Amino acid sequence: GSLEGEVAPRGPDRGSHGSLHSYDEEGEDRPGGGLLGGLAAAADGLPARTKLIAATSASFMICNMDKVNISIAILPMAREFGWSPTVSGGLWWAGLVQSSFFYGYLISQLPGGWLAARLGGRRVLPIAVALFSAATAGVPFLAGTLLGLCAARAAVGLGEAVAPSCATEMIARAVPVAGRSRATAAVFSGLHVGALVGLLAAPPLIAAGGWRAVFYVFGGAGLVWCLGWEALLARLQRQDPAMVALLDGSRGPRPVRRTGAGARISPPASAPAPAPATPWRAFLSNRPLQALAFAHFCNNWFHYVMLAWLPTYFTDRLALDLDGAARFALLPPLAAIAARWSSGADFLVERGVAVATVRKSAQGLAFLGPALCLLWGSQATDDAGIVASMTLALGLASFSLGGLYSNHADLSPRYAPILLGMTNVAGAVPGIVGIAGTGFLYDMTGSWDVALFAPSIFLFLAGTLVYVRWGSSDEQDFSAALDAGPARPPSKDD
Repeated sequence: GSLEGEVAPRGPDRGSHGSLHSYDEEGEDRPGGGLLGGLAAAADGLPARTKLIAATSASFMICNMDKVNISIAILPMAREFGWSPTVSGGLWWAGLVQSSFFYGYLISQLPGGWLAARLGGRRVLPIAVALFSAATAGVPFLAGTLLGLCAARAAVGLGEAVAPSCATEMIARAVPVAGRSRATAAVFSGLHVGALVGLLAAPPLIAAGGWRAVFYVFGGAGLVWCLGWEALLARLQRQDPAMVALLDGSRGPRPVRRTGAGARISPPASAPAPAPATPWRAFLSNRPLQALAFAHFCNNWFHYVMLAWLPTYFTDRLALDLDGAARFALLPPLAAIAARWSSGADFLVERGVAVATVRKSAQGLAFLGPALCLLWGSQATDDAGIVASMTLALGLASFSLGGLYSNHADLSPRYAPILLGMTNVAGAVPGIVGIAGTGFLYDMTGSWDVALFAPSIFLFLAGTLVYVRWGSSDEQDFSAALDAGPARPPSKDD
């Protein structure tokens, strides 16, 4: 069940061409370049799968650094461009800017999932990182108007939307089922590390070089990551060619696999067959996937709204300056990192607990725990209670890594990146509606309880009911639906 364990068994939907053809011997033998290549050279004793997961997690860290930087930088930007005289003078424009990220994020979900499934997450991920990093570095050149700033942030979202599907595709191919929750937690923990780094680094960068420095430095970090990714994979090819072959496997119909007992045989002809149609109708009519999409929507409403508004909320409720609000906003992501490693989902699966029971229990805790914390926070009157409730809420919400975020690979290892792209479409809607709506509700009511807490509590309760009732961990036979009608329903014990 460890990340460095045996290569994941191959089902009917997996295959490999064997070795990578894009790396020559000279490229494999010399130390990798860039940040990731240097880290790989310094950690040659680590298993190849651990290096892969760590490098992917680093990309997620940069991803969230680029997402949260606007929540800190937007206040000095507003003062420079005169968008609003004070924060309390109107939050609608801040919600508009922060939600513009999710327009791009929404648009590229399905194309990103399709590309990850077709070309492989290991190929598409560096392209995505390069896109959102370049867009981040370009924000200062377009920020003179609200329209330009919104366009730049939408471009950042366009690139960042592809990263989760790439990670899901690589985990589904290269990590055994009993280790997927742990691998998913390791990769997605990079998001909270990125939130920590972003919130911690942004204020001193702004103090030293103005708000533009934040975007230059954070965007540059992503471009440095891209320089090392291919060099790292070249080293992994030499260290563990079987694992890299899994990542580099062909999409669509597979050739005969030449090694391994009990290997499955795809179409026997030597010439490649046309790529099979994607069973979109089966996806859309599948009840477990519908439940998963709704759970993703409910989960992301809380995460995106909190990520965008927590510094402003702390500034208002705790009467803090920018630096103080940023420091307090570090606590919830820090708690989330700890919770991601304590869910115990893989431990339970390894000990024979039904996967469906593990997924639903983890997701129930990720929804009901934060709902109770938000009720506490809405009634708290002291600073310690306010901060503690927000910290514990975001920490408990991270148990979703053992629930919904591990569920796509359960439903279909083959189509996992496409399934994640589909549920992420639902999950991106709160980034548009929730972030902008929170600012609007606060302007209308002057109440954080109404604007920030009440919608999340309601959606947590609704998401729990839907996911427990209709969610499933059974592998769905989506491909059979191309010829035989709808995908099979979930089993009775789910």
